[in-house]
Parts: sequence; C-alpha cells; structure tokens
Amino acid sequence: MIKTIDLNNSSLIDTKATSSKGNQLKWLIRNNWYKADHMGYEGLCEVVISALLKKSNIQSFVTYAPVRIAFDGKEMNGCYSKNFKKKNESIVTLEHLSKQWLANSFAKELTKYPDVKDKIRHTVDFVEKVTGMKNVGAYLTTMLELDAFFLNEDRHTNNIAFILNDDTGEYRFCPYFDFGLSLMADTSVDFPLGGDIYKMIDKIQAKPFDRDFDVQLDAAQELYGEHLKLTFSNQDIEQTFNYAKEYYNDEIITRAKNLLYYQKHKYMGVTNNS
Repeated sequence: MIKTIDLNNSSLIDTKATSSKGNQLKWLIRNNWYKADHMGYEGLCEVVISALLKKSNIQSFVTYAPVRIAFDGKEMNGCYSKNFKKKNESIVTLEHLSKQWLANSFAKELTKYPDVKDKIRHTVDFVEKVTGMKNVGAYLTTMLELDAFFLNEDRHTNNIAFILNDDTGEYRFCPYFDFGLSLMADTSVDFPLGGDIYKMIDKIQAKPFDRDFDVQLDAAQELYGEHLKLTFSNQDIEQTFNYAKEYYNDEIITRAKNLLYYQKHKYMGVTNNS
C-alpha cells in the first residue's frame, strides 16, 4: 500500500550546497528525513540500495523506505529515513572541514594533485589529522566501492561527511548514505528513458577523485585494500523491487534492475551469490 504524507505546511531544508545536480526537496519532520524525487527516480535507488546492503558486510548504512509526498499542490514519489545524528551532534562535510582548516575548497585542494592516488592519500591524511579518526582509508575506499558498483555520480566533497559530537569535539563516521543519483536515476537531463543504458553508462562521471569509477576505485584499493562484499542474489534483486510497482512504471523498474544485473556481472569479485 502506498504511504502518503502531507508536507504542505512543513518547512523545506535548504539543500543548494549538498548536491551537484539540482535542488532536491528535503524535510526533517519528527526526526525523520523526507526526500522527494527531483531528477527521476532517486527514491527508488535509495530504497533498493539500502535493502540490498542488508546482504553485505556493511555494518552501518542508512535504511530508506518509500513514500508519496504531497507538497505545493503536487504529489511526488520519494523516500524517508531516520535521522542518524543525535541531538548533541552535527554533520560536518569534507568541504566544510577544508574551509575551516585550509581556508580553501577541498575540490580546489584536490586539483593540486594530478595523480589519483595522491588525491586519495591527501584526503585520508587530512581527515585523520583534523578529526583524530583512524581507518579513514578503509571507510573512504568502501564508499568508492559502493559508488562504483551502484554507479553513484554524486559523491562530491559536500557529500562526504562525518559526525561531530558538539560536547566532546570527537568525530565518528557517518553511516553510508545518499545514493539517490545512482543507477542512472537522472532521467530528466543526462539519462533519458528510452536510451540505450549500456551506451549511456560511459557518460556517467564519478566523483570526487576521477571521472572514471574504476580509476579512483583501483587507486583506493591499492592504497587501503579491498573491503566491500555483497552477498545478494538475483532473486534478492527481484524481491527488492516488489514494492516499486506501486510507485514507478515498468520502464524505470526494468532499467534499474538491468543496471544492477550488469554491475553484478562486472564486479563478480565483490558478489558471491548468483
């Protein structure tokens, strides 16, 4: 059954700086985050990917559920999730850390390093130095592994974040989140429905260290090892999409499924089911 929530009298969260594509509508209501589809089928990606991550070795990730959002005289598909930070905590992005400690955008900071390995190593060293956290290399590599598998094109420096305890000044890792612009979810600009998905894959540009997913993935793994293991089967993929028929048309569902099957075949080393 479709769940609809009326947010007509709710205040929007300003998201102009949090995505490289558009300005997705977001609300924080009673400790739940709600996000409306903006470019295509972002909500579908969030729900499906978080469901598939339940069959992986990832211990900390945000779980999303589907929702229909009524706002400004329209109804939009979307998703919602629990707020993963506590009352005494703040989300601090990599971009914010850079401006605070280096007085420079981290995206610009990365241009100083022509080699992808050097970019990744500099990022890890910088984060560990200013936050005091350990194993940042493993955390970041896992993020890049997830982004490569799910074709997430939106992992810019405002979309890598950490959690700061405002009382103690201690940092911890965010659970893995924000995979909305994965699986060619942008149907309104770059990946229109009806196009050949296998040709359009070459148009997807990774972030933030290189435009090629595998280039930045290989560099990170050479530095910090391989971490991701996915254990979902083809049957799991099919079952994960059962809910989607109430929210999305067959063309969207088929496209997202086919991309998952394609990526599962490509990265057989990180999957151990058939």
